[in-house]
Amino acid sequence: MSIDLNELPACLQPYKEQIVATQKDSIEINLSAADQLSLWQSKVGGHPYLPIGQQYPQSLEGENLQLLAQINFAELPENDQYPKSGILQFFINPNDDLYGLDFDDQQKQDGFRVIFYDTVQQDDSALVQDFPVLGDDAYSPVSGQSAVQFEKAVSYIDLNNFDFASKVTDPYDKEDDESEAFVDEYSEVISANGHRLGGYPFFTQSDPREYNENIQDYVLLLQIDTDDTDGIEIMWGDSGVGNFFIHPDDLKKRDFSKVLYNWDCY
Repeated sequence: MSIDLNELPACLQPYKEQIVATQKDSIEINLSAADQLSLWQSKVGGHPYLPIGQQYPQSLEGENLQLLAQINFAELPENDQYPKSGILQFFINPNDDLYGLDFDDQQKQDGFRVIFYDTVQQDDSALVQDFPVLGDDAYSPVSGQSAVQFEKAVSYIDLNNFDFASKVTDPYDKEDDESEAFVDEYSEVISANGHRLGGYPFFTQSDPREYNENIQDYVLLLQIDTDDTDGIEIMWGDSGVGNFFIHPDDLKKRDFSKVLYNWDCY
């Protein structure tokens, strides 16, 4: 996010130092509709990279999942957060009206899967070419396929993050008029909406980490937001957003088995 913190509205100026201290590196994701992409390219929607001999991702009940996003780490700009190579895939259940989210266990990889390939074969003859077709009753938030362009950026904490009060201020522990002004101005100047790797997440409702101390060290791995610009068709419920979280130690180890999946909408 590109903002000038020297131009903060008056009601935010007393908290400038705290806001600056929340700065994190992130990689913004810009999408463009694309008909032709290789199986190993980064993408949102479309067909996944799947070596011949590997089973297509399914739920525990045997339902075929759908590729939400695929990240080829070799395509990222220089950074010290992510692997230098390999492909990371995010699958969700298009046969479920919750897109595979289990509110009782958001880390249970049943209705969603996160799969990492350490090595990448850029050879169509070594890769599966025929994929399951979504039925007419699919609930998928993603239609079609989008190409991905990555851009290094910085991210500042969003108002709905669970630790906002401890890092900046409690926006609701103020007089009514002051509280309303703070919330309105902050949301106007700083928001974590959009698609990204790392940085801060955006929520339309609440941060799932707020209610579970065991995941309060988890950080944003990937966020895919609602997007209907220029032929892109992504819609989480009623204009919602999907996020995936990971413990920093697991990211360093390339262990994606305990990723937490969340989405919410207005």
